[in-house]
Amino acid sequence: MTFHLFFYGVLRVGVADWPFLEGLGLGSPASTTGALYAIPAGPHWYPALIPTQARYSSIVHGTIHEAGSVDLAAIDAFEGADYERQELAIDGWDGFGDTRAEAYIWTAELPEGALPIAHGDFVQWLEETGNKPLSEVSDR
Repeated sequence: MTFHLFFYGVLRVGVADWPFLEGLGLGSPASTTGALYAIPAGPHWYPALIPTQARYSSIVHGTIHEAGSVDLAAIDAFEGADYERQELAIDGWDGFGDTRAEAYIWTAELPEGALPIAHGDFVQWLEETGNKPLSEVSDR
């Protein structure tokens, strides 16, 4: 059975170079439903996806990948205690509706300074605001 991962933030291809993603299968544009927030980390930002929160719920844009031979333990460690890998319905993998994929869901309280991203696209938000993404593990 093929296992899929959905990335919506700093792990999307082109945002930063993460050696622990070696072995990840090719990706395809995809989306899910939820509330997306930008979390400040010093001069950098990273996103938080909360699957259900009616007030700010929107389409969250990202990419879906076949997990391939990626090191899940390394990704789990990078994401840290504020995230939990959970299965979600993702639209866009095959163009025929929902696919199940795991994504890193924010499980902590939102910190002071967290900003909602109404249009649901963290990469677009970075471009619009000129903010810089978290680009190294040491940025957190």
